[in-house]
Amino acid sequence: MEQTSSVPLMRTVKGVVLGLAVSLGAAVLLTFGFAALLAVGVPDGWIALFAHLTALLAALAGGCAAGMKGKSNGLLTGLFAGVALFLIHFLATILFGELSFSCLTFLAVEALGGVLGGIFGVNLR
Repeated sequence: MEQTSSVPLMRTVKGVVLGLAVSLGAAVLLTFGFAALLAVGVPDGWIALFAHLTALLAALAGGCAAGMKGKSNGLLTGLFAGVALFLIHFLATILFGELSFSCLTFLAVEALGGVLGGIFGVNLR
């Protein structure tokens, strides 16, 4: 009996790990894309918008991959993938930047993106 109950858990864990990898890859690609836009001369006020949009799209991609791999519980699988992305983002902020209250908005954006992506990914079957 324990064998069958651990199968969904393992699929969820594998989904979260895959989702995190996809999120990080998407974040790197999106960052380069938005950096090119900023080099063209986008106003400074848009930088925070681009940063949050990058986080949202990366979490959506990761949540979708996690949901597809997990095959069930897209909401939780996507949430775990989004929060895992936030934790890496948070650690990078601590190491390379300065900590501020904007971290809470990134938590909300990445968790929401992960949840929406996870729900979408489960339904893609």
